[in-house]
Amino acid sequence: MKLFSPALAVAMLTAAHASAQITVISTEQFDYTSPGLLINTSGGTGWADSWNINGPGNEIVMFDPTINPPMTCPDSVGNYCGQAQEFVAAIRTPDTGPHPDILDNGMIGADGSIIWVSFRTQQYQVFGDSFGALQFFDSTNTTQEQLLLGSPWATNEWGIDDDAGTGLPPVSVPGTNSANCARLVFRIDHMPGDERVRMWIDPALDFPTSVADLDTMISDLRWDQIRLNSGGSGTHYFWDDIVLAKGEPTNSIGTNYCGPANVNSTGMSGRITAEGSPVVSANDVTLISSQLPQFSFGFSIISSSTGFVMNPAGSAGNLCLSGAIGRYVAPGQIMNSGVAGQITLPINLNQTPQPTGIIAIQAGQTWSFQTWFRDSVSGTPTSNFTDGITVNFL
Repeated sequence: MKLFSPALAVAMLTAAHASAQITVISTEQFDYTSPGLLINTSGGTGWADSWNINGPGNEIVMFDPTINPPMTCPDSVGNYCGQAQEFVAAIRTPDTGPHPDILDNGMIGADGSIIWVSFRTQQYQVFGDSFGALQFFDSTNTTQEQLLLGSPWATNEWGIDDDAGTGLPPVSVPGTNSANCARLVFRIDHMPGDERVRMWIDPALDFPTSVADLDTMISDLRWDQIRLNSGGSGTHYFWDDIVLAKGEPTNSIGTNYCGPANVNSTGMSGRITAEGSPVVSANDVTLISSQLPQFSFGFSIISSSTGFVMNPAGSAGNLCLSGAIGRYVAPGQIMNSGVAGQITLPINLNQTPQPTGIIAIQAGQTWSFQTWFRDSVSGTPTSNFTDGITVNFL
């Protein structure tokens, strides 16, 4: 007879799992012969098919820096592609077989997943109203674009267009110019209902965590195919260095435990991550609590000891700290999750709350964090918790 002890249950619930990191899904650097045609080429990694063209095959072609006008920010590998005829798209399907965690009924966009897409692009013939983009499509409905990433119609600026969902005007960054070559990086946080999209223009990091140049919400998004397309008054674009990826940036610090947290009213488990540096002298740590109910108030808590208390004070969640527990409740630290269902709290390691007062975290110490937030069960107000995260400070 096997015994299942309470101690073993706690150990299982608090088993550590590494903070999520970036996993690359697909890449394309256009390492093909120039001059030449893109159709039927099959380089890159992580694709389910070769490049196809939704028109004459000679209308998406390969370029190199010797052909005028050149792309001014290509990557250092291979060449790059561009259009010889407007409104003709290059089409390709990412191989999602190894990534079932991002799928919802076979389409990319499972709630709780984070998708990244980056590429280099430039408008190289400008004659009037135009667009140029990497587009997301649903292969079962190829007449309806799901999302446009790049330069929306008639803006000549970098931005997005949620064309399939809201029908709202496109969103772009004022003062940008699509004739100036750029590396665009997009992060899409898939949540119940609307999704959050952020865009960075020429960021220093491949997967940035800084404040984005554009941060907006779009309608629920599902897709399985990308297209490179541009057009309008004879306008053409270049594309290069496409990367599709999933997960949190690798500069996350700490180790998560006590998870997944109990499901909250969104149908997902709240999660906490820490970003920045574990080096105390850098004083650079930000706590990010995500997958929370929209417009919910919450605050983070801290202790030097982990623990497990099920449903404290009638909460729908579990407390994963013990001992002396400090609360980040100073002015500005009790925060609202807003429409994105996320709370972002930069913390000062020299101003760490404890029941006896404020202390400074020291190198060599280990501290754990969690976020406590308002929630509801069947319409009845309650509270809930994220999972926990432990940081070993240096």
